[in-house]
Amino acid sequence: MNTSNNKKLFIIQPKGYKYQDFEPLLSHIEDYFNMILSFLKISTPSGNPTVIELTVDIFNPEKISAYAKRITKDPPVYQVRMNAGLSFYLWTVSRTFWIPDYEILPWIEECKINVKNHQEYSKKDIISDCAFLIGSYYILLHEIAHIVLGHLDYLNDEMNLDYLSEFQDEQKQYSAEELRIRKAFEAEADRQAGQWLVGFFENLLGKNGIGEYFLFPSRVHAYEFYVYAIVAVFRLLQDLTQREGVIHPKPNERLYVLIASLSKYFKQNIPDEHDEIYFHAVKSCLEAGKKFFLIDSFEPLDIILNANNLAFVDDVVREINISSYQHNLTSI
Repeated sequence: MNTSNNKKLFIIQPKGYKYQDFEPLLSHIEDYFNMILSFLKISTPSGNPTVIELTVDIFNPEKISAYAKRITKDPPVYQVRMNAGLSFYLWTVSRTFWIPDYEILPWIEECKINVKNHQEYSKKDIISDCAFLIGSYYILLHEIAHIVLGHLDYLNDEMNLDYLSEFQDEQKQYSAEELRIRKAFEAEADRQAGQWLVGFFENLLGKNGIGEYFLFPSRVHAYEFYVYAIVAVFRLLQDLTQREGVIHPKPNERLYVLIASLSKYFKQNIPDEHDEIYFHAVKSCLEAGKKFFLIDSFEPLDIILNANNLAFVDDVVREINISSYQHNLTSI
């Protein structure tokens, strides 16, 4: 990773890594998400069962994309897909936690491996793979959020758009009002994905709150890693998009949304831990932003501006009555 000037953009190159090195992880992600979806009852506002066909592609490493698409309206069938090229780049940036001479998190050696048959893996191997899973989960949860929140149905029915893509959408032309709605949808999907992602991470941490076979030194350390893993994803998106997009929030803005989601999750589910975890997470954001050279992410004033830039999202959600398109989600 070139770090000579944080005002410039640098493409993260997958030097020394082969697609075959991480291909087995992809089927694990797809199987895990399909298992989760099998335990959920998702239905349209009218009560029709919603089907989400989720695929993590392993055959096209040259394609860098992730998208959600409505296949049919009646019955309601949707497709979520992440192509192997994006997975490869997510895996590559996660290797940052492994680089011997670049100590992203100096306390990694304080972690413990709690299962004998994992002793052949180093702590940096395990935490790097964990960062890859967090990044992959975030991308997939963002696309699922577009479905559950009703964005896809609204755009199909009201704007004649049949899919939402992490990258291709930026090339389309919109009117000022359409652009405002699209930007609001992307920020809202980030917000929902962020809350779900904390839930996934809590499940990873297990009953003791610091991990099962891989133990973090403390809860605070675990969420410091969580923040760094997210910043790594947004640094990658910064490189892949060159920050020229007009639909998705800029990477530094998306970081604010994810941390705000962390705060909301803890307020709702673990209020006694909120202040310690959240304020340390904000501090970690500033530090990780500097280490990963995420533009406009590591000054307090920038964080305030990020919040102001996204204040319109709830206004749009109310104005267009998106709740009438939202799907119901319950566990079976």
